Amino acid sequence: MTFLAVDVGAGTQDILLFEEGMPIENSAKMVMPSQTVIVGKRIDGARLRGQDVFLTGTTMGGGASARAAKRQIEAGHQIFATPKAALTFNDDLDKVKKMGVLVTEFAPPEAEVVEMADLDLFAIKATFEMFGLDMPKDIAVAVQDHGYSPKKSNRIVRFEEMARILNSGGDLRSFAYLDPPPIFNRMTALKEMLNRAGFRPTIMDTGPVAIFGAILDPRSAEPALVLNMGNGHTIGAVVDDEMITALFEHHTSALTADKLLRFSERLCDGTITNREVFEDGGHGAHVVEAPGTGKIRSVVVTGPNRERFLESGLLGKLGTVVSAAPGGDMMITGCLGLVEAWKALRGG
Repeated sequence: MTFLAVDVGAGTQDILLFEEGMPIENSAKMVMPSQTVIVGKRIDGARLRGQDVFLTGTTMGGGASARAAKRQIEAGHQIFATPKAALTFNDDLDKVKKMGVLVTEFAPPEAEVVEMADLDLFAIKATFEMFGLDMPKDIAVAVQDHGYSPKKSNRIVRFEEMARILNSGGDLRSFAYLDPPPIFNRMTALKEMLNRAGFRPTIMDTGPVAIFGAILDPRSAEPALVLNMGNGHTIGAVVDDEMITALFEHHTSALTADKLLRFSERLCDGTITNREVFEDGGHGAHVVEAPGTGKIRSVVVTGPNRERFLESGLLGKLGTVVSAAPGGDMMITGCLGLVEAWKALRGG
């Protein structure tokens, strides 16, 4: 059994070629800039050359690409985009048009074409071929999908689905999809693209994938508080008996040490509310069951910004801290969560 696991974040895409029977330490893996960063650089390149841009392809993650599009417009150059590509910037196409994006299926021939997609399958396949590796047909991918919500905050839609999953048990299988819910248009666009290219996709959200990957560190003890401090978002979860029983999600840049400690303690005690996180600018919180801070056996920290926690003075205040590195590499934590999800849904 061989398959590809790709964890798509705001800054990087972490890629693992999983082969059954091979030690993870010997597996082929890459940490590369995410597609939104790459697309952003292509838009910036066109701006510096004084060219208009035509965005085609499909809906993907925003972030760097959206910021580059704004710079293009502010510089007085045109951005054309197909409706699917334009949904990258906002679920309400009227708001996209108000940004200055010209939504159309066609663009002037002189505009530079930039392909929108969360994965560049050709680039991955070409890289593998350079090293004598075959591209497998099974692929598990994680992206953060805020949910399609043109009329209300997509933070609400995203967390309503998270809460539903926690209420139904919060196990790994519940977070992984062969067919994503229709409200998740980014996941759906990714699945459709992979299906057209002849792949068999398993899709998951980046937050839970990091949580389930982090607890694979053998030093983790449950009930655990797991914190994934990504480039864009931080997600905290209480994990007990391999199930997520409580969860909060916020923007990493907005979390001070005091705020992170307060949210983490209230999560473990079960007193955190969705309202307090949402009104602070975060995504939300949901608690099904919480053991209490005193019963947390380990605090498992992962993500490219985990040093912010490790250097914050919070060590020891919440329990024994594990700087997770399953498979010997923190950057493939999400990929290993995807490995477990793929096995649960497809591998038996």
